[in-house]
Amino acid sequence: MQTTLLEQETALTKEGQAEQAPTIIDKTTRSITLSFLVGCVTLIMTGFAIIMPVFPQRLHALGLGAETLALMEGAFGLGMFLFSTPMGTLAGRLGRKPILLLSLGGYIITNLLLVVVNTPLLFVLIRFVEGMVISGLMPASMAMVGDTIVPEKQGRWIGWLTTAQATGIALGPALGGILSQMLGLTAPFVLSAAIALVASLLALLFVPETLPAQRRTAAISRTVKRETSRSHNRPTSLGGLIWLFAPFLLIDFGLIFTYPFVFPQYPFFFEKVLHSTAAQYGLILSVFGLALAIGPLVLGTLSERWPNKLLIMVGSLLFGALNVVMFLAPLYPLLIVGAALAGLGCALAGPALGGIYLGATTDANRGQVMGLRGSAISAAVMLGPLTQALVGHWITPQMTFAIGVALSLAMVLVAFLLLRLPPQKEAV
Repeated sequence: MQTTLLEQETALTKEGQAEQAPTIIDKTTRSITLSFLVGCVTLIMTGFAIIMPVFPQRLHALGLGAETLALMEGAFGLGMFLFSTPMGTLAGRLGRKPILLLSLGGYIITNLLLVVVNTPLLFVLIRFVEGMVISGLMPASMAMVGDTIVPEKQGRWIGWLTTAQATGIALGPALGGILSQMLGLTAPFVLSAAIALVASLLALLFVPETLPAQRRTAAISRTVKRETSRSHNRPTSLGGLIWLFAPFLLIDFGLIFTYPFVFPQYPFFFEKVLHSTAAQYGLILSVFGLALAIGPLVLGTLSERWPNKLLIMVGSLLFGALNVVMFLAPLYPLLIVGAALAGLGCALAGPALGGIYLGATTDANRGQVMGLRGSAISAAVMLGPLTQALVGHWITPQMTFAIGVALSLAMVLVAFLLLRLPPQKEAV
């Protein structure tokens, strides 16, 4: 399979290069804007993670079981999968800030509704709506980075967003567990909604709209597609964008699919084969999360010195380190090293991929492309556990880990064969 994505996307006229230029705001305002954006993402992901350990307890208190929890999480993933692309498209028509506020506001409402409902159907429906509204958060956030930051600096800021996500997910569960024990099962949902309210106020007051007004007007009047087609000869239909970005979507899907696929085997393998304690298993997950959180801070400057293609290949290779150790030599010290390398690999590959996406988009299609990426990631999160459930009875844990290693190596090969790096853009 060959791709000419980056050749097509970077064969720009002077007019096209001007369109690619970041929104003109002064450096201080830009830094403040993106800093608040990172803070908003940290808050919302913390609030998101706070309620995760409470769901099983709340369902159990209502006489509901694992089946309801599985349906709820499946509905949440389905909502994200179905609406990531439409939300990204709306971010290119209405603006980034309205979608950001819609995601935060919708999350507040759904969290408060989860406090009062007590039937399985309503739990499932609310989680679907929650996945639907929250699906606009990252496409809008990523598009804001692309709108305001020059390409060579985008990887660092995408890394900050990655750190924000990982930090929130790391802090949230512990906080949720403590709150549920001290104040009851409804307290985490109320606090999660309150955190989202704070994030909404920060976004409303301190995060400006980054999509130029003329681009929003053109998109609403449906002239963007005709203008872009005449000026740059670039496909703007959904199918055309999927084809052009297929290699990136494939790598995103492959990397994200890997761990949801192998993850269900981890706790049983640690307990029954390695005879490890829950604390030892938890430490492995914590090391992975810590490496993912601090990796962009330590490795952020690499995105400005190394080609994104190389970062994606190295990151994909490191991402499989934990599965390599699980398959070949599951010794606990090596498992800790493998978890750290896997987290660092994710911290390398994710921002590099994001940088290539943003570098190959324009104001007109940036939100939609980021939505496509969100859909690919959501599909991987949904299909990974489902695939393991379908084949888990037929394969051993070691075979599962081997498949995980093979998937990581396959993504390295895909990156090597299919990604074409853009030439350096001339200054406008």
